Amino acid sequence: MDIRTGKLGELQALMKNELGKIYPEEEAKSIVNGLILHKTGKTAAESILEKDSALTESEILFFQQSLKRLKNHEPLQYITGLAHFYGFEFEVDPSVLIPRPETEELLDWIIKDYAKAGNHLKLLDIGTGSGCIAITLKKTFPDAEVWAVDVSGEAIVLAADNAERLKTSIIFEEMDILDPHFRARLPEFNMIVSNPPYVTPSDLKKMRKNVTAHEPPLALFVEEKDPLIFYREIIVFSTKHLVHGGHLYFECNESNALEVVELLKKYGFKDIELRLDMRGKERMVRGRL
Repeated sequence: MDIRTGKLGELQALMKNELGKIYPEEEAKSIVNGLILHKTGKTAAESILEKDSALTESEILFFQQSLKRLKNHEPLQYITGLAHFYGFEFEVDPSVLIPRPETEELLDWIIKDYAKAGNHLKLLDIGTGSGCIAITLKKTFPDAEVWAVDVSGEAIVLAADNAERLKTSIIFEEMDILDPHFRARLPEFNMIVSNPPYVTPSDLKKMRKNVTAHEPPLALFVEEKDPLIFYREIIVFSTKHLVHGGHLYFECNESNALEVVELLKKYGFKDIELRLDMRGKERMVRGRL
């Protein structure tokens, strides 16, 4: 990247032009603004007002390296090492999925449902990743006992770091939820939530390279022959580990959300509700045992 004058305005123009070849215009603009804010502390408005401010050599080097990574479709959050979720800042790296706005919608549903539930809740997040769901639940319900499990040891370490940074006490367990031996040792819960792997090989052609090439396959993919394996096994687990009247929440693949609803019916769940996300897609399901 050639920044002849080393000025902020020139950097913005160059990066937006380069990234505009890969991303939609508004997204490219958002990425550039986010990168500048992370490195310089300047907001988008401040960057415009201070377009003639000089960049340091270290800043120029950082932006050069970051542009190269962005052009290789690496997500901004992995470059900055940070992602925002429900008003909190979480550390992220390629061992965990980047928290999504759709998951914020699911969490908002849970929080509203349990707003008047009282104290001493026991909550479980299956496939915690960065810990964003579990930690936000603990922040919202400080008296609750919150558990979080993940098959990835790296994810558990990162989630525990996030919990410490955000001053929350979570019970973390490295665990394959598909293994009945391990999951049998978990207690009963008032609520269980999961955003499990649900991307099949046939889905790949519809997905962007910044997801498929950089986010962890372990947290994304399932085999074509059994795309609902995690939903089915978590539902079976929940029939034994949810208290009577407890709720199970899922984030789903829009292509088989109705099949998740049928699974919940099959295993005796009631008051089942399927909700659309902000884009009008069938992505969230809740059932009561």
